Amino acid sequence: MKTALESLRNASALYNEKLVKLMKSFGMTIAEHRLLLLIESGLDTQEKISLATKLDTSTLSRQLKSAVRKELLDKLATGRDKRQLIYSVTEKGQSDLKGIAAELARIDANVFSDWNQNDRALLDQLLDKLEKSI
Repeated sequence: MKTALESLRNASALYNEKLVKLMKSFGMTIAEHRLLLLIESGLDTQEKISLATKLDTSTLSRQLKSAVRKELLDKLATGRDKRQLIYSVTEKGQSDLKGIAAELARIDANVFSDWNQNDRALLDQLLDKLEKSI
């Protein structure tokens, strides 16, 4: 018999498969999508993003370079020595974020189509309790 945590892990793996497929359809990775969301929220430098995500600078630098190369992000050199980079989401990046958000909403609606409002509220409550327990 599966434990509750094994069931959560399995559900997470299934959702992650859908997420990877969705991101690939937009030509990006899950990590790049998260970067775009962070930058859109105002974390516009590598230092700010690194502090928020706890990612080491070499990993973050590779992800940022990839997103710039894919024209999802723009970068602007600032400061006296032009070594500080400010990142912003491009029009293409913004368009992709909107498309992904719409598709994620569709997936959510499909997953929970047979759930009533009480079921959803209970799930939220139980997941919140689980997070606090872990």
